[in-house]
Amino acid sequence: EIAYETPVETNNSKPTARQETEEIKNTEPAAKPDVPKRDISLYFMYIDSTGNLIRKETNRQIAATDSPLTATIQALLGGTNTEEESKGYISLIPDGTVLLSATVKNKVAYLNFNDSFQWNKYGVEGYFGQLIQIVYTATTFSTVDSVQFLIEGMKQDYIGSEGVWIGSPLSRASFK
Repeated sequence: EIAYETPVETNNSKPTARQETEEIKNTEPAAKPDVPKRDISLYFMYIDSTGNLIRKETNRQIAATDSPLTATIQALLGGTNTEEESKGYISLIPDGTVLLSATVKNKVAYLNFNDSFQWNKYGVEGYFGQLIQIVYTATTFSTVDSVQFLIEGMKQDYIGSEGVWIGSPLSRASFK
């Protein structure tokens, strides 16, 4: 577990009892150890020294749930953690993106996102990056071979002004 500490302003005086208590509270584990956990793989992006966009897999533990695909995609939408950021990993999924629903039928994950998903400020490479992150993350599940993207419940042929194709299910092979 990662401990997040609240910075305490230094004024060369001894910390108050309240500040000491806050520091202790902020270093305790966020989740109780008796909560069942599940190992997941998430994909983020990395920009190498020549400017190439490279996908990077990272592993995390999340609370076990009856909807593991939904929980995993939501973890991906939450972005990188401190350890991943220290490795230079970034998420190209647009801010404000929300997973509205997720279903799997015939090895196709139908992932329904809100409108924010279709507006990537990084242009065509940003769109490809966000699609790669989601397709690679979703297809870590043996029940998923490809992803059909939906925006506000509707199938669209393209996202973005650059017209990146999402009109049919996308698999890992779509990005080779």
